[in-house]
Amino acid sequence: MLFGDVGGNFYALDAATGAKLWGQKIGGAIGGGVIAYNAGGGEKIAVTTGLTGVAWPTEVVTGKIAVLGLDGEPAKP
Repeated sequence: MLFGDVGGNFYALDAATGAKLWGQKIGGAIGGGVIAYNAGGGEKIAVTTGLTGVAWPTEVVTGKIAVLGLDGEPAKP
């Protein structure tokens, strides 16, 4: 299971047990969906960061799309 929070943290959990497998702050508040795809011979995860709005008291940052490889390395463009 993959998800993020309004603090900009992104997590991977074991879907069967709920155990945390990985977590890291990757940017501003995460409010969009998570997309998994295959490119360049490996699996990648893309997530939007930087959600800001009146209803969400979040850190104001520039919105971006973070792309990660499943091994934790950033994907190369």
